[in-house]
Amino acid sequence: MSSAGRILAAREAHAKRAAELAENGGAVTIKANIPGSDKQIRESALLVRYFAARVAEISGSQAILEDSPDGFWAALPAYGRFTKQDAVRLEESDEGGRFIDIDVYPADGTHSLTRGRLRRCYLCERPAVVCARQRNHPVAELLTAFRQGTRAFISRQLAAAVSYSITAELDLEDKFGLVTPTSVGSHPDLNYDLMIKSRDAVIPGLVQMFWTGYDCGRERLLERIRIEGRAAEAAMYAASGGVNTYKGLVFVAGVLLASAGCVLAENSKADDIYDTAARICSGITAELDEPGAEETFGRKAYRLYGVRGARGQAEEGFPAVRRAEALIDGQFSPQSLKTALCDIVGNIEDTVLLKRSGTYEKYLYFKRLISSADPQNKEKIKILTAECIKNNISIGGSADLLIAGVLVKKIRGMWYFDE
Repeated sequence: MSSAGRILAAREAHAKRAAELAENGGAVTIKANIPGSDKQIRESALLVRYFAARVAEISGSQAILEDSPDGFWAALPAYGRFTKQDAVRLEESDEGGRFIDIDVYPADGTHSLTRGRLRRCYLCERPAVVCARQRNHPVAELLTAFRQGTRAFISRQLAAAVSYSITAELDLEDKFGLVTPTSVGSHPDLNYDLMIKSRDAVIPGLVQMFWTGYDCGRERLLERIRIEGRAAEAAMYAASGGVNTYKGLVFVAGVLLASAGCVLAENSKADDIYDTAARICSGITAELDEPGAEETFGRKAYRLYGVRGARGQAEEGFPAVRRAEALIDGQFSPQSLKTALCDIVGNIEDTVLLKRSGTYEKYLYFKRLISSADPQNKEKIKILTAECIKNNISIGGSADLLIAGVLVKKIRGMWYFDE
């Protein structure tokens, strides 16, 4: 069968599937507006998954995803809860919506409802249908606009997710020596505004790590993202005046974002983000014992106590982040975030806490105190936080993993994954 024939067959199959789904109160289909005859453009799957997640939120239904000769495609039952007006709002309220067709089928399933007005061309102000009929633009230029526009749109969503995740942790009060909006905690060299500046400085590098995972796959991925990680660290130090604010987070979030890029490129499940992280970080703990390497506190902690820190978490696929994600509720409430933070402290080897404690015995003492704290007892949390500050205690490694838990949960909600 010719390429055109395969595309036509896929469209007919999609129409049939939509009609079947529509029998229970209507259906919604989503596909990318891809110029030219080649409909299998990789970035289209990111768009379709993104908008499938938005439709699923409104309709309360599960999506069917398919990678077909007519491009990546999604279909969902509407159950009478998603209308053409909803589709138009999605297409027009989000800049990425201009690259997507969201079709709504009524309960009889005979045809999709019309949107009532023409859509604009990717390259000019004229209606797209007019430019297509008159062949006003080369297909190559239209595809470039589609790819660049899609990537810019997804990058903005990722940047917003990273910003939200960092801010969600930063805004928590009474955090066992960590910086908050009203306290520098055990960090006299830091403050809230400096943390915000550092947050903004590392975001571009973290977003780039996602695209590296998406474009390059697992091959030499850790080596690749380390180059970008060093650039993000340099931006962080420039913003903070030379103070380490988010170096640990650049590693943790960078690995998980790169893993998410791999997973989305392969159309895999959301939980595979953790498994991919474990695979690309396999053997990373051995770096702590390399002869001739620069002596750091992390290497000293490994040699003296067997503490592996963030490397151990990465090598195991970040089990503490997976646990934290499950504890964080859908509203990212401060209560659930604090619960997750205490759980993380009890389930990881936090080298920041170890360094601040001075002795291993004191480290274990504060680890037990914090991990057993009841986040609902605000008065005792305040007392414990004051004790942490008095003893110069901080749990920076745990905070990084809490941010990562929020971020993975945001990514899970951002795109529709096959589960």
